[in-house]
Amino acid sequence: MKTLIVAATRFEIQPFLDRIAAYPNTDYLITEVGMVQTAYRLGKHLVNNQYDLIINIGIGGCFNRSLPIGAVVSIDREIFSELGAEDDERFIPIDELGFGNAHYVATQNKTTKELVHALPTGLGVTVNKVHGNELEISKLLIQIPNALIESMEGGSVFLAASEAKIQTIQIRGISNYVEKRNRATWNVPLAIHNSNAVLFEILSKIDKV
Repeated sequence: MKTLIVAATRFEIQPFLDRIAAYPNTDYLITEVGMVQTAYRLGKHLVNNQYDLIINIGIGGCFNRSLPIGAVVSIDREIFSELGAEDDERFIPIDELGFGNAHYVATQNKTTKELVHALPTGLGVTVNKVHGNELEISKLLIQIPNALIESMEGGSVFLAASEAKIQTIQIRGISNYVEKRNRATWNVPLAIHNSNAVLFEILSKIDKV
């Protein structure tokens, strides 16, 4: 199974890069941070390269405090939460406006789903601006009450994979909770370590497929 690992930054997959020689059938792409950069660089890369599976890996802020910092989750749905229009206090999603789609689902078959079946699974929210204001967080959770993880790239990967008809997985290590910005409570190294450990497990399973 030809696989592409997609990450926004090198440091999020440094453990994998340290062992990349052990995975000759796996490529990687660093897109840089943000939905626009990810959509452009991944789309450009897929023009000349074919894959059976894309694995998007990174860290993210979590809305669900029942999950501990450092836990790894699988995202199977994504929404571009800012894509739409404001009507005074009301937000109108682009779907409702009739000008596009803000919702994307991971392209997965039975085999792909089995690779991440043991992980907590939920909805990812793709944003241009990560949340750090209590009022804005409350408004977002009214708009998307089942939000699990916030990232700046996930929806773009699902969009590109869907258009290219490629199976896709997204795993996120929880580096922090979505709250008023407080870096003292973050644990980025743990989120990276644990998400890469899960990545190695997935790649080991792929070798047996």
